[in-house]
Amino acid sequence: MSATVAIARRELMSYVLSPVGAVVTALFLFFTGLVYFVAAPLLLGSGFSPGQPATMRLFFEISVWVFFLVGPALSMRTVSDELRLGTLEMLMTAPVGETQVIVGKFIGALGFLLLMLAPTLVFVVALEWYGRPDYGEILSGYVGLVLVGSAFLASGILASTLTSSQVLAYLTTIFLWLVVLLATIALPNLAALAEGVARRPDTSPIVVELLGALETVARFLAAGSPIARMRGFILGLMDSFGIVYFVSFTIVFLVAAIRSLGLRRWP
Repeated sequence: MSATVAIARRELMSYVLSPVGAVVTALFLFFTGLVYFVAAPLLLGSGFSPGQPATMRLFFEISVWVFFLVGPALSMRTVSDELRLGTLEMLMTAPVGETQVIVGKFIGALGFLLLMLAPTLVFVVALEWYGRPDYGEILSGYVGLVLVGSAFLASGILASTLTSSQVLAYLTTIFLWLVVLLATIALPNLAALAEGVARRPDTSPIVVELLGALETVARFLAAGSPIARMRGFILGLMDSFGIVYFVSFTIVFLVAAIRSLGLRRWP
């Protein structure tokens, strides 16, 4: 436990003291603030605009896509930088296991992500000028952001164990999530196609049963879209399925990263 805490503290301080951490945080706050305070009221008539609902839904929707880019940017250096500098061997020769290294780096990266979100609490205070915000909905949105950010970070850590190139680790993570997003977008169309073919009178009963099973699976997987799951949190629907969904993604990626790092230690 002490080794995990030490690694997490070291990782967190590396973000706080590095120019990358400062630039990423500044860009995140600038972009989300600019869109929410300026662009959204002008173009959509929503956000922090007099006469409009006091809600942070737009902020959370924007932040999900920003996290899609920021999460991999933060985690791409976690292990790949150690590989590039040759310090991973030194770290692994110490009495520290792969699990402690990965979990420690994940906690450090997640801690910095929370620090990035902390200044956005000013947005909550600003809402008081325009109405009575639903704090339950806001809390749900923040919980969703932390969960989806955790999944992005964990996938980035996995990618960083595979290469010493930070750029390649970043692109691998982006590609992975693009595949997930595109798959969940295509699945409803696949389900509709299966349903249409199954309703044709010349379709055999066996094929109808197979297509029915395919349609059920496709609709179930489509309901698990990360965007759809996050939208529930944005609307204040902090359901257990959404929590389990993102936590499962995070755990799977972390376990895979631990295994990948173990293969480097014991090839």
